Amino acid sequence: MNEYRVPELNIQNGVLKALSFMFEYIGDMAKDYIYAVSPLLEDALMDRDPVHRQTGCATVKHLSLGVVGLGCEDVLLHLLNYVWPNVFEESPHVIQAVLDAVQGLVVSLGPNIILQYVLQGLYHPARRVRESYWKVYNLMYIYAGDAMVMGYPTYTEAVVEEESQSCYARTTME
Repeated sequence: MNEYRVPELNIQNGVLKALSFMFEYIGDMAKDYIYAVSPLLEDALMDRDPVHRQTGCATVKHLSLGVVGLGCEDVLLHLLNYVWPNVFEESPHVIQAVLDAVQGLVVSLGPNIILQYVLQGLYHPARRVRESYWKVYNLMYIYAGDAMVMGYPTYTEAVVEEESQSCYARTTME
């Protein structure tokens, strides 16, 4: 981790790849390192270089899959806030790495937390935003569709009464 401070991209990429492979193989022992590594991953996920962001997302994926159910949800949610803006990336490699990281975070945080992020952009006025959010939603629907039911917004039918102010109805002729 100390080598990441060297201001050369190749060295920093090597450190990120080493962390990614390490978290891929150590599994639940990642719980001991997650708080120490999170500032480094924050920096990588905010970097201008797309390779940094791609490798940072791969590291977040392996890290989040390693600490499932170990009580590290606070730092994973913090890392999700750094992964999420990269959903709008144009490079296919970075997009795939971001979607992989989001999938890992769906497993560790649960699909309903990610659903709250996704619901905000499903019907955005900008087509590009909608496409990115629908891509994430469809991915979640495939892998965790049954668990997402609990996170959908509630819809209760109002009792049709004359004094009911919350009953909005439209006939076909209006």
